[in-house]
Amino acid sequence: SQVTDEMQLQKLDIFVPLADINNYLKLTEAAGRICVSQWAGPLRLGCLFKHGDHVVAVNDLQPQGVEEAYFFISRSTRKEVSLT
Repeated sequence: SQVTDEMQLQKLDIFVPLADINNYLKLTEAAGRICVSQWAGPLRLGCLFKHGDHVVAVNDLQPQGVEEAYFFISRSTRKEVSLT
């Protein structure tokens, strides 16, 4: 909510093991965007996400909501999922 210019945002592709997404990542919807509400991953993974990060794509597919994002994650056939 503090960023008023979209140009200030940085878009990254992060590859995360599917099991770690299922175990440690929680998403929520805020202001029409898919946001990270919790990342409780192990120290070996580091702090990949911060509360409030936006997710705009899952394996290059653009979900329209949290349920669709989780659907794309659950249907992934890859061992790692790309989150943008």
